[in-house]
Amino acid sequence: MFAFEPSAPNVTPTRYRQVALSTNVDSLDADWLIKHFSGREAYMRTRFIVARCGDDSALLEVAHHEDSGLFSRILQVRVLAPPNVCRYVVAPAIDTAVPSQLARLALEHSGVCVVVEGRYSHVSFLLNPAPLVLNVFDVVPPFPSKLLDQVQRVLDMAEDLPPIVAVPSFVDSREELERACNPLPAEVLAPCRGAGVDITGANVSFLDERPSKRDWILLGCERSQQIHRWFYGSAAPIVDICPNRFLDGRLGGAQTIARCCLIQEGVEERSRATYVPWGASLAEVREAIDRIVRKVGVPWTRT
Repeated sequence: MFAFEPSAPNVTPTRYRQVALSTNVDSLDADWLIKHFSGREAYMRTRFIVARCGDDSALLEVAHHEDSGLFSRILQVRVLAPPNVCRYVVAPAIDTAVPSQLARLALEHSGVCVVVEGRYSHVSFLLNPAPLVLNVFDVVPPFPSKLLDQVQRVLDMAEDLPPIVAVPSFVDSREELERACNPLPAEVLAPCRGAGVDITGANVSFLDERPSKRDWILLGCERSQQIHRWFYGSAAPIVDICPNRFLDGRLGGAQTIARCCLIQEGVEERSRATYVPWGASLAEVREAIDRIVRKVGVPWTRT
């Protein structure tokens, strides 16, 4: 009557109401737990029991007749995570309905299973955590990275996505300027004031304000160069900070999301990354994550 293999990766309950908490049991020995809970009544929604003895915990799965009434007797019990591999974490800021929030805690607390008592005191778990590591590549400043912030906001709300952990990879445009120019130029042209570029010892102008032309270095990409040609009739000396320049086998690939100024709207899948527009909406970021999940194939058991 059990529905999944206990070794399956990324096991989470469909609803945290399926998880019951039994505190102050006398033992967490597997045979004792099976004997103790077998034959006891369980609420019709209960699929899992977190048994606690002092500071230690164990995760159990139970099977019972779900169609026989509000409560029914437990017919089978199996221990999914004994106390030596089960971690109980109290984290009031965590929404236990969101797999990616559980995944972040699972990485912090090593174990086969992390049980989380989170927001609203709801209890849920992630068994056999194997979250998708999503590489978020962005050029900074500004700080914080807009793309990382958007990705995290999507993951923090997505109850229907598998466990995903966002890992940032940044290139600092000011460091790229220093590598390319020695000494630093007196005049630097950044794409827009929103880039938040401030370079000590240089006068920074912003292309979106269409300043009077100077003898500057453009710190931008092909789109910035196109706009420069439109405004001033010629190309500018450029330090190219296009994300595509930096994405390779180490930083880029199927599990990478990045931004591109040449995309007006929508999402583009390329060999080095899945790209969203520079001014991407949350919906476009969500679509990019969905595509990456479909492409990579993240094992996830919701039961």
